[in-house]
Amino acid sequence: MKKIKIDHEYFLKIVNLLDRAVGTVEPINRRVYFYSHRDILKAYASDGCLMVNVTLGNVSGLKGFYASPLDSLKLLLKSGEKSDVEIHFGTKLEFLKGSEYLSILHPVANDPRKRGAFTTEIEVKASEIAHVVDIGSIILKEGQETIVGATRGMFFALGEEYGHLSIASMDYSGIPFTAAIPYETARHLVKMLDVIRDEKFKFGHSKDIIGLKFDDGVVTVCKMKIDDEMVNGIERFLPIRKLEGVSIEAKILREGASLCAKFQRKNGGKGYLEFSNQFRIGVLSKYSAYEYIKPVSLGEKVRVNIIPKKLNQFLSRIHEKNVRVVADEIFLIFKGKSELFAIKRN
Repeated sequence: MKKIKIDHEYFLKIVNLLDRAVGTVEPINRRVYFYSHRDILKAYASDGCLMVNVTLGNVSGLKGFYASPLDSLKLLLKSGEKSDVEIHFGTKLEFLKGSEYLSILHPVANDPRKRGAFTTEIEVKASEIAHVVDIGSIILKEGQETIVGATRGMFFALGEEYGHLSIASMDYSGIPFTAAIPYETARHLVKMLDVIRDEKFKFGHSKDIIGLKFDDGVVTVCKMKIDDEMVNGIERFLPIRKLEGVSIEAKILREGASLCAKFQRKNGGKGYLEFSNQFRIGVLSKYSAYEYIKPVSLGEKVRVNIIPKKLNQFLSRIHEKNVRVVADEIFLIFKGKSELFAIKRN
């Protein structure tokens, strides 16, 4: 029997990281696989696109793959005891922690990994990548795709639905690329990176994957192709920092969007946003209406149909005191320092 002892805090961190990486959309993915590579014990998990390999410690002579339900490991860590976790690999997979004992009776599994190599290009904090992907995916929903890529010296992430567009960017000096990743994977990546938000990654990509290397392991994300027309559409919004506009207090916009989102969630109806000699955002439902009004002018009259929830999702994730607002011939645009939300004009 092979065994290894792992520090409680480190094991808790790794389980939380893997839990967020696989999500809850596909319960079949909620499994952790243990294996040895060059006498180093690894843990692997995947949501089908996002794959995580993390290091647990030294163990010699271990062969094959062992699988454990992720939720069983989470239960093991819920007690108040902070004892180290001891793992035994044999005909059973056993976890011992203080007074607790967990046994997986049929743990032997096939190799689940999808392999892919990538070249690292830049170093970046986990929190920076998380913020960009968060903004670029938050207005989407299950089954949709987030566009990610690098161009003009920036890494960006973008989501678009029903004429609403959310995008964020950060400095990036590596090789340009553009790809799509599933919405679910984008959200899993954001939540996973929040566990290690102060750590730094080596970031890069290859033909098929986006990759991040950090002290405890490797994260890879599958890349799906997008058409050239969409790539060209993205270019017009970059670089975000060069866009100008009227400075408006973010609190006003955020409060109006939040209240309208709550009203629409309970009453249905259609949302609208208007700038004239004042700022108006409202919802008209079948039996009632709600409107939020503030004396803020854009210098011209603009009216767009809007889903208030999407604007609120964007505004709740930027922390500037003021937001720049500008209308061009196609979009009404709300801009932070490196984030942008655009709505197609009627």
